[in-house]
Amino acid sequence: MSSGVIIVIKGEKVSKKDKKVEVSVKDIERRNQPVQQIFIGDRLIGEVVTDNERFKAMLISDQSEFYVRSQEEGLEIVLQQYHLHQH
Repeated sequence: MSSGVIIVIKGEKVSKKDKKVEVSVKDIERRNQPVQQIFIGDRLIGEVVTDNERFKAMLISDQSEFYVRSQEEGLEIVLQQYHLHQH
C-alpha cells in the first residue's frame, strides 16, 4: 500500500491597507516664475509652473507634461500619475 499526500492550496483574499504618505509642496521661484515643487517624503516627484494663462504639471520621473487650469489640478495630476506609474 502506498500512502499519498494531498495538498490543498486555498486562495487568500489580500486586502490593501491604507498607506500613509507624506506629501509636501514647496513654493520656489525659478527665472522670476513661481514654481510649486511636489515631494513625497524627501523625493521630488513633480512640479507645477505657470504657462501664460494656464499651468503646466510635470512628472519628474519620465518628464511627462500636462496642461491644467489651476495649481490644485496640477497637484492632483502629478499625484495621480506618480501613483499610476509607481508599480
